[in-house]
Amino acid sequence: MIKPGLPYLDIVRRVVETYQKPTFAFQVWGEYAMIKAAAANGWLDEDRAILESLSVFKRVGTTVVITYFALQAARVLGALVRGQPNVLKQIRRCLI
Repeated sequence: MIKPGLPYLDIVRRVVETYQKPTFAFQVWGEYAMIKAAAANGWLDEDRAILESLSVFKRVGTTVVITYFALQAARVLGALVRGQPNVLKQIRRCLI
């Protein structure tokens, strides 16, 4: 497991490539708080930032992401899928 996740994406990629084993990343409280605070100030769209911060882990090869955003991300993804049939294909492209 790599903790914290976002600042060490380069390390995550190296671990994945070197060991070729399931690799976990932990999106720590500070990363969660940073996105929440920026959204509260209107500096970014919270839902988009959450999905981007999680999809970046998948792009570097992380097998599992442990995050405080799990429930909120599930709600956002569920709403997107229910509301727009083509969005599931877009989500899969980002996460697979």
